[in-house]
Amino acid sequence: MFYLLLLLFILILYTLVQRMKGNHDFLMILILPYFAALCSIILYVSKDTYYYNLIKDYFYLPDFLWRWLFFIDIGKSNIIRIMNASSLSILIISVYLVFHFYEPFSIRVQKMVKYVVWAYCLLQFILYDPFTNLKAYYFFYPSRLTVQQYIQLEDRIYGITHAINIAVVLLCFLGLLAAFIKAPKLKLFRYNHLFLAISYATLAFVYIYFISSSPDFYLKVSRIAGTYSYRSLQLGSNAFIYRALPYILVPAAAVITYCAYMLTRLSGQASLKELSISKEISSSETTSKIFCHYIKNEILAIQSEVETLALNADDKDEVKETSDSIIKRCHTLYDRIDEIHRSTRTSELNLKQYSLQALIKETLSIFSHELDSVNVRLNLPPQPILAMVDPVYMEQALHNIIKNSIDAMEDTPAEKKELTVTLGSSRQWIAVDIKDTGKGISKENLENIFLPFYSSHPYSKHWGIGLTLTYKVIHAHEGKIVVNSTPGAGTTVEVLLPNITPGTSSSETGKEV
Repeated sequence: MFYLLLLLFILILYTLVQRMKGNHDFLMILILPYFAALCSIILYVSKDTYYYNLIKDYFYLPDFLWRWLFFIDIGKSNIIRIMNASSLSILIISVYLVFHFYEPFSIRVQKMVKYVVWAYCLLQFILYDPFTNLKAYYFFYPSRLTVQQYIQLEDRIYGITHAINIAVVLLCFLGLLAAFIKAPKLKLFRYNHLFLAISYATLAFVYIYFISSSPDFYLKVSRIAGTYSYRSLQLGSNAFIYRALPYILVPAAAVITYCAYMLTRLSGQASLKELSISKEISSSETTSKIFCHYIKNEILAIQSEVETLALNADDKDEVKETSDSIIKRCHTLYDRIDEIHRSTRTSELNLKQYSLQALIKETLSIFSHELDSVNVRLNLPPQPILAMVDPVYMEQALHNIIKNSIDAMEDTPAEKKELTVTLGSSRQWIAVDIKDTGKGISKENLENIFLPFYSSHPYSKHWGIGLTLTYKVIHAHEGKIVVNSTPGAGTTVEVLLPNITPGTSSSETGKEV
């Protein structure tokens, strides 16, 4: 059992390192003080002669390992300090973990909370240090308190700090649960927050039942005898809970490992899909450039010949009507081809801080006529949400999405036509949700909507380049776009853009698209 537990802990760390390689992940850091706390508890118990015959029943240690721990040259005072530091580190890292994914307060309040937690944990570390215990005992006894009063004081202090420590862990779990509930409805992010909540819940269980007893007053002083000794850990006369420790930790470790594996797999699938789309977009560019250049020249030639024909014809009224129709179609075709040509040229994004509320309203104003019969709902926060975007390109990307939503509701009854635009943000991402009540997209078509020249509509109206251009623009902004659709119920397009931290510069920069 011991070897299996050790293997699972190594597997957890390996999986998390692989998944979070290059990212700052507090959960991976949080596992380390848990492991240190459990090891220091086992080390402390192994040096306690009171548990000499129970060490195997409690922790299932191999004989050679128990003997090595028993004779290792490290004082109990230092072991106590390791236990206390590990236990208190769990509280600090938990608070940082929650604030990294969930922002219930302003940045200023969050900093203040972090300072308070640091000060509180540092105070506990000093208060429960064996050296402090010894000095405090000599200070209070016998001039100020009796032995019984001093012990009661220690018990009260321990009761208060123990309750606060558990409350901090439980509040952190509730914070991660709230982060999951409020996470953008993007599968990858939902799984990420769910993984964090489940993993932290298992770690919180281990903390409450096996680690929260530390820090404690482990030093027992006798002033009359001039000596001190160390109290045994309060494992209790019934060793069942500690005998069950490996059987509890193994499933908990397995849950964390499984969640990390599933998230790694999901991330890999998303990356492969993104790579596949990017390759198809890239490989289409050279061909489309040649194609567009040729077609544009041919359209201009046809248009010129039709105009010449109209001047030389006998029945000029009839020919003029026909030629005007042909010329109009040529203009339309030329505009579409020119759009393809522009979208495949290498261009540059001019990024600057821009209000997404303003960008959304500007884009919607373009469709003022088309949206007359549509119930438009805007869910925009009152405080400005700024993003580093190229307003021209990003407006075109939103334009394409909204245009598709309007087209999808073409056959929807007027009373059911509804377009909902929601803007929200978290510490890492800004989310723009555009939801319609149109006919929806089938699962087969949903997998191909970003591919160049793909369209489920007749090519006379849709050439399949709008979402391709949108995809390129959003990914050039280091963002993501996800489409969820139910045939007959509507479609939701979610655009995720990196959030700007308060210290982000507003100077313009260039980025190739």
